[in-house]
Amino acid sequence: MMEQTVKGRVVSFRVDDDEWNLLESAASASGAGVREWCRNLALETAGRERGLTKNERLLYEEFGRLRYLVGHCVRLLADGNLTPEEWENTRAAADLHAAKIADTMLTRSRTFNQA
Repeated sequence: MMEQTVKGRVVSFRVDDDEWNLLESAASASGAGVREWCRNLALETAGRERGLTKNERLLYEEFGRLRYLVGHCVRLLADGNLTPEEWENTRAAADLHAAKIADTMLTRSRTFNQA
């Protein structure tokens, strides 16, 4: 039998009618009630890694892989050195280093945005 965690804390805030309608519309689109939607959004936002949700981070890593592949493969194509083996090596490197590629892109983005 699974134990349930007792939730003894309450978070609340007030909204006007227009804000309530906006929340209700967003919650309805996700298939949740307003209170559940707000709770999920708050917890998801609080648990963000480096300002990104887990899904956003996953997408960012995928974009990083694509950027890495395009950049390296265009260079190899221009040099006439893109063989099937080189493609597989480049693809494997992109998969292996996806997190590092994303971290580098995020660092560059933060540095650029601060300038």
